[in-house]
Amino acid sequence: SAAAVVTKDSWEKSILKSDTPVLVEFHASWCGPCKMVHRVIDELAGEYEGRIQCFVLNADNDSQIAEEYEIKAVPVVLLFKNGEKQETVVGTMPKEFYAAAIERVLKP
Repeated sequence: SAAAVVTKDSWEKSILKSDTPVLVEFHASWCGPCKMVHRVIDELAGEYEGRIQCFVLNADNDSQIAEEYEIKAVPVVLLFKNGEKQETVVGTMPKEFYAAAIERVLKP
């Protein structure tokens, strides 16, 4: 299962009002490293299916969301729980970094 696309129009419903923890990857079409992160996030979306929802947001198309969360460069992965930002992973990291952040967010 792949990460779904989120935009400013669906942000509140998909991210802030989600009953389950949410991971959002901020990316841009011109960003090479984002493609690597994207593959990792898609894998994690499958591995954590039912426990966490994964989304991708194009930071160029929805710059106001990116600005709101002070995203200066992509890729950046944010994790949310109960509408609150919990974790930030900046840059291209090994899969374990993202998995560890997810695990921290899933802790009760």
